Amino acid sequence: VAPDGRGRAWTIDEVVRLAAGGFSGRDFKRGESMFRSAMCLGCHRFNGDGGGIGPDISGAANRYTMRDFMENLVEPSKVVSDQYESQLIHLKNGGTVMGRIVNEEEGKLQVMTNPFAPTALIPVEKEQVAKVEIQPVSMMPPGLINALNENELLDLLAYIMTGGDASNPAFAK
Repeated sequence: VAPDGRGRAWTIDEVVRLAAGGFSGRDFKRGESMFRSAMCLGCHRFNGDGGGIGPDISGAANRYTMRDFMENLVEPSKVVSDQYESQLIHLKNGGTVMGRIVNEEEGKLQVMTNPFAPTALIPVEKEQVAKVEIQPVSMMPPGLINALNENELLDLLAYIMTGGDASNPAFAK
């Protein structure tokens, strides 16, 4: 299910204020749909499902305050764990490759350059590498929630913060 399309460029403060009222009367199915529509599932593990490019967000409510979670969501490059750093690989021929080194085998670095195609790895001959620099930019693009309207965003947050539990009181009508 695609978002309604009347979203906006959400700020951390706006979302924190929006969520301050709690999550009651939310729509579980729409929250689950928005989790997929906002592309969360492609990169993040959640209750044993999803990708492994970014951190597992199962149990997010137990690990993050709403403000901390929103900083990670709205401004993903504000704090990047060393587990998820990107590298800028300078080649001896003057070229560069930007991405995350995910494997090294047989003299080649395997580099993920597109988080939306995590298995499409670019091989880089290790002997061709002049220098590798850690980049302070998250592979998670900012603005993934900007297509969501207020209700879609609240349903998404309720879905994540309840651990995807359809029986949670947040989803009682």
